[in-house]
Amino acid sequence: MPPIQRFCVQAISLCLAFVCLGMTSPALAAPDVLSFDRDPGWERYGKNADDLPSRTMHQDFGWRPSNHAGGESPGEIGGVISRSLTRACYWVEIPTQTLETKLTLSGRVANVHTDNNCAMQFGFFNKDSEGWRTPNSLVFRLSGENKERRGQYSWALADYCTQKWRAGGLGAFDGRYQTTDTPPIKSDGKPHDFIVAYDPKGASGVGEISIAIDGKEWKTELLEGHKEEGAVFNRFGLMNIQVSGNSMEVYLDDIRMNGKLLDFSDDPHWEGINNQGDIEEGVARPWNVMDWEETNRAGGDPGEMSVMMWRDEAPAYFATPISGLTLDDPIHAEGRLAFSGAGSDSGVYIGFFDSETKRGKETPDHVVRQSNILAVMLEGPSRVGHYFRAAYGASSGANGHNDSGPIIQPDGEPRHWSLDYDPKANDGVGSITVRLDEEEVVLDLNPEARKQGATFDRFGFFNMQSGGHYVKVSIDDVRFSGMKD
Repeated sequence: MPPIQRFCVQAISLCLAFVCLGMTSPALAAPDVLSFDRDPGWERYGKNADDLPSRTMHQDFGWRPSNHAGGESPGEIGGVISRSLTRACYWVEIPTQTLETKLTLSGRVANVHTDNNCAMQFGFFNKDSEGWRTPNSLVFRLSGENKERRGQYSWALADYCTQKWRAGGLGAFDGRYQTTDTPPIKSDGKPHDFIVAYDPKGASGVGEISIAIDGKEWKTELLEGHKEEGAVFNRFGLMNIQVSGNSMEVYLDDIRMNGKLLDFSDDPHWEGINNQGDIEEGVARPWNVMDWEETNRAGGDPGEMSVMMWRDEAPAYFATPISGLTLDDPIHAEGRLAFSGAGSDSGVYIGFFDSETKRGKETPDHVVRQSNILAVMLEGPSRVGHYFRAAYGASSGANGHNDSGPIIQPDGEPRHWSLDYDPKANDGVGSITVRLDEEEVVLDLNPEARKQGATFDRFGFFNMQSGGHYVKVSIDDVRFSGMKD
């Protein structure tokens, strides 16, 4: 048979198959598209930001005539820096640098006070750098705590993040900070010397980053592909960490940028953005934003379903009831999507789940994985960013997900996505195909999962139940199996 005839026969056969599916199982037939031109009233479960009392985050950093950091003369930068979802900066414009450039920043730092869950970063940025991890950055970071047993202290780290949100770095300690014998920096006001250096020719040309505290050095190579992906730096200074948290008081002086001493004996009049005053913040972990919005980030007409959802041990979802589905049914979902923001260690599921099982889950995902789910898992390690991959959980614990998948960046660009489950594929065990634009990933169920089975009565967003940060996602023009009128 000529190729064109073979194509036509295959296309007709596929169309007939869909017609037959619609005739034999109306609940599973491809439904009309939901354009969300008005609020459909999806169910919200879990902690909702509408119920969160507004928090006031205080920022008070910049140039100071003081000498906390022990510089050669009075005058330094720093102050009170608070973690907040609102970007706060104190910086200066510099000639453009990249990951092909040798970079150093050094000086003296004094940690005066730390609350629990506080942090600051100091170094190279881009004028558009925003979020956590912060794209286009190479920095010295202090991550502070205030613990009853250990008191107030900070861990020192050297971080970098490419222009495509892929991050790496190392800490100024041996091993993991949770178990290291290396002491942290106490919040006692004592000055410490620090150096962060980047050498593009280090590690046999892969690129190498190092950090030294009071003369002791740690170093590591850049992760694969990060140097080639690149970063662009045109600002130098201080920035807060943009996740919810608390405050620290820290000062820096005798700063050298690429070997050049910066003079803080007088006010340098650097640019300040949200670095002085109070910020009213209506969002914090684990309070999720789950709303219909009259926006079109996902690329459709105005009106879409949006979440700012946190990874957290307590269950949460934003979803709509569907006709009951099982692993014996073919299942489909598709639509438009915009991924517009994220912190590191963040993720969300989009797809099918059982509401009773979800509401009753009290154990973290790293202890017991979620049951009765079939979904896209938008999540990944900070060295990559976020994968767009398939995940499932059967009724009695059998589960699986792809190790990797298409990489999606929190750039707000509209994308098309789909999820298809075929119970007859994989020799009758079942298989899931997830697509993001032109890329796809396939996940075969294991036989035990198919034997256990699974039930689904909701479609929508549901959280990953393990501590972490947030993602911002909007969907529009969706269709999904089991959709009710």
